Amino acid sequence: MNDKQKVFISYSWTDMQVADEIEKDLSQLQLNLVRDVRDIEYKHSISSFMERIRDADFAILLISDAYLRSKNCMKEVLHVLKDKNYEDKILPVMVTGTNIYTAEDRIEYTKHWIKEKENLSSLISSLPPTAIVSEIAELKALENISSNINDFLSYVSDIKNLTFNELKKEGYKSILSCLGAVDLTHLIELLKISYLDDIDLKEISLDQWFESNTPTSDAYSIRASISSHRNNLKKAEHNFNKAIELNSKNSYALNNYGFMFYRLGINHEKAKELFEKAIEYMPNLTEARLNLGCLLSRKFDDYEGAKLQYEEVISYNPTEEKAYNNLTNFYKFKCKDNKSNRQTICNLYDKALSINPDYLEAHMGYGSFLSETMGDHETAIEHYDEMLRIDRESAELVSKLKERVDQLKQKKTQVKTGRNELCTCGSGLKFKKCHGA
Repeated sequence: MNDKQKVFISYSWTDMQVADEIEKDLSQLQLNLVRDVRDIEYKHSISSFMERIRDADFAILLISDAYLRSKNCMKEVLHVLKDKNYEDKILPVMVTGTNIYTAEDRIEYTKHWIKEKENLSSLISSLPPTAIVSEIAELKALENISSNINDFLSYVSDIKNLTFNELKKEGYKSILSCLGAVDLTHLIELLKISYLDDIDLKEISLDQWFESNTPTSDAYSIRASISSHRNNLKKAEHNFNKAIELNSKNSYALNNYGFMFYRLGINHEKAKELFEKAIEYMPNLTEARLNLGCLLSRKFDDYEGAKLQYEEVISYNPTEEKAYNNLTNFYKFKCKDNKSNRQTICNLYDKALSINPDYLEAHMGYGSFLSETMGDHETAIEHYDEMLRIDRESAELVSKLKERVDQLKQKKTQVKTGRNELCTCGSGLKFKKCHGA
């Protein structure tokens, strides 16, 4: 494949995690990827960036229900369709559960965009054109989407396409064949080795790969991760250093190197430096930002710095539940205990769990906060029961958490709040004018 060929990734933010995984895998195959969270600069035009999809040699379209209902995603599709050779450029990847294979399915999306167009048309119909220039342009865009969405979906549903899971399982061979890539069999093999869960099989397979191929930065990084898993620190450091020597901007290797130190509770300064370098070279590497945030708060008592990392993650990926969950620590430990901050903490937990209802750690943290700080023991129990639903092996931990709730309940019955004392709910009002009224 020509080194100058560019592959544009078009996706909905709802599917950010899938896009992250595709980017991680394809970068290991040494492809030149273009993506909004990394390549669009602060204050630069989003519309102009979306037009760059036409300049790319290929466009991976991560098609989901959210994608087909996103105005920005559909604008990117329209830019591609302007290319007379768009059929050669489009590389559709289906997110599991997306339904476009019947006329009824496709018509639902057409009806959605016609309604969006009608709503905007009704909203601006009584306003003078000179006052709504941007909105008129937006209306035209919606007209284009509603006129072309059915043809686009008919084309995609008529060709053979793969789901993301199917594509990953085959090592992206279908995409690589469309790109006219040079023989990347050795890199595909390496990618598949990185997926292996059995650490012994992974080590054996990687050793065999090294015997037949010229080592790459990613190969050394995988070997380092195996050594790290086995707690062989010296060997892991050697291989991480080899990985970075071959590619000093390998953000995944830098992040994994830093996480090894963080996990072992050693070399905190070095871990911080590695996370920061990973972020410098790849600002949208969420895992590195989350790791740095945890390191800053737990080992450097820098909750403000951690807060900045979590907020940055949310700014480009508002569906990252861990960022909301981790952000609660700033308000718990570095802010005043008052009604406003308590509500903020609850809102953050609620947001994390609305994104991922099976987020065990968020249920545990929320339950503990509700019981220990808010005195809402019943709701806390509900969150602990959710932990048990998610993971039956958490039964022992849940039992201890519920025992703590019982202790707090007993303590509450023993200690009476005076009518002129501040209410324990954190409202700032006297008990007699709040919960004692």
